Amino acid sequence: MVRAVPEVCVESARIVRWDWSKWGVSDYYIVVEPRHRDFWGCFRQKYPHYKRLACARGVEELDLELGCRQCPEFHSKEDLLGWLADTLGLSQGERKLLRLSLL
Repeated sequence: MVRAVPEVCVESARIVRWDWSKWGVSDYYIVVEPRHRDFWGCFRQKYPHYKRLACARGVEELDLELGCRQCPEFHSKEDLLGWLADTLGLSQGERKLLRLSLL
């Protein structure tokens, strides 16, 4: 995450599960500390194709615009990590490291 947006300080990043169990759904997104909103704002500017790739994985565009958590929300960790890897253009080795670092 540090390399993705080097202009914003990143001390930690973790996957969070937002539980909508009443409706039978859980969403996963990434929290970046200490400047979550700044990180995702810069991320969106630097990687404008993030939205197209998220929608291709089932994220509704409305969620991308109005999400209070700033990071697109996915129904599985695998989709979230796949989206991030695709958006950043990671190699297979980097994808494996990403999975290890965030799981």
